[in-house]
Amino acid sequence: MRKVIKLTYTLVIFILIDLTATIFWLANGLASEANPVMAYFLDISPLLFVIAKLGLSALGIWILYYFRKRFTSIIFQILLLLNLVYIVISIYHLYGVLFFLFN
Repeated sequence: MRKVIKLTYTLVIFILIDLTATIFWLANGLASEANPVMAYFLDISPLLFVIAKLGLSALGIWILYYFRKRFTSIIFQILLLLNLVYIVISIYHLYGVLFFLFN
């Protein structure tokens, strides 16, 4: 159970890193939103984008938390996968920073 909680906290950190980096890239006109759902919210308002990102992420995390005891193994695997996805996204953001700094 502790592994599930640790993975959840790690996921929240990665989500916040992604949100911060995305806002930076978008505010400086250096990127566009790749996720069509989030791009929809961004087209309406940057504030709505942030609210949607945090709200949808919180909803997903709450769902995983709600079912954590009944489906511990599956929830653990889902959290592992989500963390891996966000690691790749964070590496992509880091690559962008390095590219921006050295060009």
